[in-house]
Amino acid sequence: MTMPWTDEEVRVMDMYLWLDYSIERIWLHYMNAYQGKYDIEFEDEIVVLRMMELVYDLETKIIDLIDDYQITFAMIDAYKEMNNVSSWPTRFC
Repeated sequence: MTMPWTDEEVRVMDMYLWLDYSIERIWLHYMNAYQGKYDIEFEDEIVVLRMMELVYDLETKIIDLIDDYQITFAMIDAYKEMNNVSSWPTRFC
């Protein structure tokens, strides 16, 4: 089956999906470790701030990819469906 995308578009969509997966993992860690806690130690507060900074940086990279390469969410959804992948990055395992 031929892919309807260029090699560069495939590379960019893979990058997008890895960034999105990384953000999801950070949020899951945050929820498991800190959600609902109102009294955390200073060191934990620093960890949370670093996590939020990382999420912001990754989201900025995602926006840049979408803007720079004209990738749409419809393209990404079709790409994931074509590869029969419900949870990225299992396509590479």
